[in-house]
Amino acid sequence: MLPFSTVDRVLQFVVGLVVGASAVAALMIAIAPWRRVRAEPPIPRDAATKVMLGEDPDQPTIPPSTAEHPAPYSPSDIAELRRLSAEPRARRRR
Repeated sequence: MLPFSTVDRVLQFVVGLVVGASAVAALMIAIAPWRRVRAEPPIPRDAATKVMLGEDPDQPTIPPSTAEHPAPYSPSDIAELRRLSAEPRARRRR
């Protein structure tokens, strides 16, 4: 039978070996996919926003208009609003 101090040293070695292997495994898990992740194209901003808000990025944000709920503005109304917002402020104050 081995003396108690030898068993203690062996136990410390085994525990150190397990902790060291765990640390190496954790580093490999964190570092190994680093290049592959950085090589991916970035997610579009609107899709990332939907994911952060907990929404499905494949679903449209604004539901399509139906006969019961027509679109609030026509494309010509939106074009007119954009034209007005592009005018200089001095010309609008006359």
